[in-house]
Formats: sequence, C-alpha cells, structure tokens
Amino acid sequence: MPLKKQSLSIYKTNNIGLEVTREARNLNMADIMNSIANNYQFPTYVQVNPSGLTDIEDRLRFNKSHLVSTNNLWSLGRNWDLTHKISYTHNRLTSDNSSRTTYFLEDSTLVINESQHALTRQNYLSTEVNLTANTAVFYFKNRLQLDMRWNDIDMSTTGSYPNEQKAYTPYYKLSNDLEILKRNGRKAWVINSYNLFLATPPELTVQGKGDQIAQQNIDAKAFFTHTNSSYSMGLGAFSLSLKGGLSGVVRSLNTDLTGLPDSLGILSNDLTLQFLNIYLNTTLEFNKKGWRIKADAPLSSVSYRYKNIAESDITHFTRLQFSPQLYTEYKFTTRFTTSLTAQIAQRPVEEQHFYSGWILNNYRTLSQGILTKDRGNSKLLFLHFSYKNPLQVFFSNFYISRDWQYSPLISNRSFTEEYVLNSYLSYNNRSSDWRFAGNISKGIEALKGTVTLRGSYSLSEAKMIQDHTVTDYNQGMWSLSAQINSRIAPWFNLSYHLNYRQNSLTLKDTDTHSSNKMVSESLTCNFTPSKSIIIRLTGDHYYNKLDKNPSKNLFLADTEFIYTFRKGWETNLSVTNIFNQKTYSYTQYNGLTSFHREYKIRPRNVLASLLFRF
Repeated sequence: MPLKKQSLSIYKTNNIGLEVTREARNLNMADIMNSIANNYQFPTYVQVNPSGLTDIEDRLRFNKSHLVSTNNLWSLGRNWDLTHKISYTHNRLTSDNSSRTTYFLEDSTLVINESQHALTRQNYLSTEVNLTANTAVFYFKNRLQLDMRWNDIDMSTTGSYPNEQKAYTPYYKLSNDLEILKRNGRKAWVINSYNLFLATPPELTVQGKGDQIAQQNIDAKAFFTHTNSSYSMGLGAFSLSLKGGLSGVVRSLNTDLTGLPDSLGILSNDLTLQFLNIYLNTTLEFNKKGWRIKADAPLSSVSYRYKNIAESDITHFTRLQFSPQLYTEYKFTTRFTTSLTAQIAQRPVEEQHFYSGWILNNYRTLSQGILTKDRGNSKLLFLHFSYKNPLQVFFSNFYISRDWQYSPLISNRSFTEEYVLNSYLSYNNRSSDWRFAGNISKGIEALKGTVTLRGSYSLSEAKMIQDHTVTDYNQGMWSLSAQINSRIAPWFNLSYHLNYRQNSLTLKDTDTHSSNKMVSESLTCNFTPSKSIIIRLTGDHYYNKLDKNPSKNLFLADTEFIYTFRKGWETNLSVTNIFNQKTYSYTQYNGLTSFHREYKIRPRNVLASLLFRF
C-alpha cells in the first residue's frame, strides 16, 4: 500500500569551506525554461561584496555555515500530489584579498590598488508549496514560492582610497506559477499564469577620510504578471502553434543619497513606471525525411507610462516589436546532423535605466540611468554540426556564430578625484561578435576510459565613452581544455583536467595592447586496495602570466583516507592544502578594464570524520 505522506528533514553545518547555501536553492527544468519570459529582476544597486571568487571557491571560504531543510509529500488521491519545502541557511564568511584595477584610457592608464577585509553574514529563507496532477487528459501544476534574503556586509578597505563600508541588502520575492495543459490526440491547449512581487530596500554607509560619511537608502518595489495561452495542432508533416498573452509591470524606485557634494548632480530618485506587453507568436514547423524547419514570428505591442514624481514629469509611449527567427535542421544520417539559425530581434526599451539621480553602488562607484524611448536590435547567424557514433564511443559538436548588435545607448565612464561615474549617453552604438566552439569525446579501450577535448574562441568589437573620449576596442578570448578519465586497473582510477585560457584587449588607433594567460590542471587518483579501503590523492596546479610581469605558479594538494567497517560505520581522515599555500591570484578583463585579484586561501586543514549509514 503506497504511503500517504513522506517527509525528509536535513541539518548540515560546517566551517571547512563547503558551500551549503546552493543546496537550498529551488531550481528545476521549469525554472530554466521560464527564466527568459518570467525572470524580472532589479539591477544590483548596492555592490559591496568581496571581489568575485574563482573556480577554487571552496579553498577561499572562511565560513561558519548552517542549513536546515524539511520536505513533505502528501498524496491527495489518484493523480494528485501536494509537496511542501522550507529551508533556512546562514553563512558567516570572512575574506581577505587585495586587487589592482587598471582603467585603460586613450593615452594613459588609471590604476587603483586596494586591500579588503570583509565580514559577510548571509541569511536565506525559502518556502515552496506545489500542487500537481498528471493524467492522460490533462496536466495541472501550481507553485507558490517565497524567497527572503537579508545579508549584511562590513568591509574595511586600505590602499588608494581607504574607507569603511557597511551594507545591508535585503531581498523579498513572492511568486505564484500556474500551468494547465489539456490534451486531445495531437492537439494541446496550455494556459500559464505567473505573478511576482519583488521588494528590495538596501542601505549603504561609507565612511571615508576624516568625518566624511555617505549614506545611500533605496526602496524598490515591483509587481510583474505574465499570462499566456497556447494551442498546437499537427497536420501531417506540419505542426502549427499559436501563443498569445500579456505581461506587465508596475514598479517604483525611491532613493536618497546624502554626504556627497551637490556638484555631482541629482542625488535622489522618486519615480514610478508601468508597462503592458500584448503579444502573439505564430510558429510553423515541418518535419519530414530528415528535415526540420521551424519559423517563429513573434509580434508584440508594448505601452509604457513613466512618472518622475520629483520633477512632475509624465511620459507615455508605445512600441511595436517584431523578432522573426528561422531554424533549419537536416539529418544527413542518424549520426550526422547540421542546423542553421537566423534571427532578427528588436530589443525592448531599457526601462530599468529610467532614473536620473545618481546611486552610490560602493565607496567609489556611482551609477546613473537615462530616459530613452529608443530601442536596439540584433542579428544572429548560428551554424551547428553534430556527429555521434555510440558503438565507437565517439561524440562531437561544433558551432560558429556571428552576431551584430545596435543600441541607442553607449556606456559612459568618467572619473573625478574620488569617484568612478558610470552612466549612459544617447549614441548610435554598434558592436559585433565572432564565436567558435567545439568538443570531441572518444572512448579508448587501452585506457579503459574516455578522452575529451574542448576549444572555443571569441572576438568582440565594441566601444564605450571613457573620460569624454569614444574608445573602440577589441576583446578576444580563446580556451582549450582536455579531460581524461581512466580506470587502469580494478583497484586504480584517475581523472585529469587541463584548462588553458588566454584573454587579450586591444585599443584601436593606439598602441595599447594587453593580455594574460591562465593554465589550471587537476589530477585525482583513487586507490582501492580492498573493498573497505579508499585512498584519494588530488593535486592542482595554477599558472598565471600577465604581459611584462613575472609568471605565477601555485601548487595545491590534498589527500583522503577512507575505511569502511562491515556494519555501516565509516572513518575518514583528510588533509587539504598539504603544502600550506597562502595566496591565490589571477587577472581578467572586462571592457576597458583589467582586474588583478589576490586572495588569502585556507591553510592546511586536517579533518577526522566518523559516519554511520542506515
């Protein structure tokens, strides 16, 4: 007899650098599929965080973490289920890092050095209720979800601009997602309705030299709704789908910035904005004799109403959008497939940029939006090849893409003695990108495993205004990676990863060129001399080379010994960072800026564990 109720409760805690927060995040395939249409978010107004971590995040975490979670399932009769999940996580993190930020100007560079010590307290509460039914005739799902985060950060910075920052960044999200599907042979009718309420009232206090104190208070709220219905039917080799609906937003933004000179301009915002999007998407698809051709013709009308309460200014306007796409696929054989995608897209108006007062993002950076009725567009060509031979354990994928973008706005960055000012200006801004990527995977009998090779290359041509000068630049990135997995003997297996990445930045019409190279290697070996014993050895190597600077190498090693007793008991002894390395550094590029980071990493750790399985 099936259970009417099932429950699972978990408590986890650690201070050894492991991340438990991600285990509480609600993410499934429905979230991924709906993320484009329903992912309405605010910009990150307050950006006070330890400098972005890297692929060795667990080695950089000095933490005290707790996770509590409970999951419940109730059977409500035939085909109907009710599930409930609630989880809470708390992270207390400390970090120490230093950085060098270089801004590439037309005829010089601006360098900012800083060292940071940060204490971050993260709290995340999430609860979710799902009611589902799945029958031969219909499918029903309704999900009600609440996410609450309240984080605070204390950061002390020394260097070019010493200061103390205190940031409080709460975030509240309440959403309901309803889906109903009705089936009738090859015909299907679907209704989706998604409603979302967002609120974020962050606060930031910055104490600089002497008694100078800057205070930023923000209150942002939004209600987002999206309801649509679709109908599809098959006609021989053809299928036709119609999808129509509406989406809309009502949002407000109120900010107040004190402690900065009035010479910067307006230091507050008080505005409301609404938009309503009515759309219809027609999709015609053909499938026959290896061909699959799919044409999308989405058409929408979006009406905007913007009110600047501080200036008693009201703006109304409406925009039509048409973004056709054609997808063509042909299967030469059951193993070899190629496809081509062509798209012309009109971008929506950048309504998140609708604010005129400066917002303090952190101790040194301020941002300002712009009110514009114009919108951009993009063109894309995407060619893809795929070959697979399961009998020979051979798989490969390759693609090449070319896209062109037009925006009525251009990023504008200027500098004062103390601040970096980021804003937008009206400008016919065009950019383009080339991208190539591919991978090959082959099973090799001699290795009793597989070898995988991956490669990619991208080249971006763009421009921005920096220090009152329009600067054209090229940014390139190419990477190569290899992976070997092998079970050489029943008692021994290994996994080897190699990654090579090179970034470059070139300013047109100048002699400025900079690049960096990064190599990372990882080797893991597992020895099992008996069923009850596992010995694991792990080694990591990181190499970083910046133009005209000495190269840097970092070697890290771990070991682990596991012994399993007959009655479910297990003992574990591990040593991480055997060589007791102290710091890790890397360099990356973003537009006309390079960032060099150096982090303090966790020292040698010895951990003994005793586990019992039942």
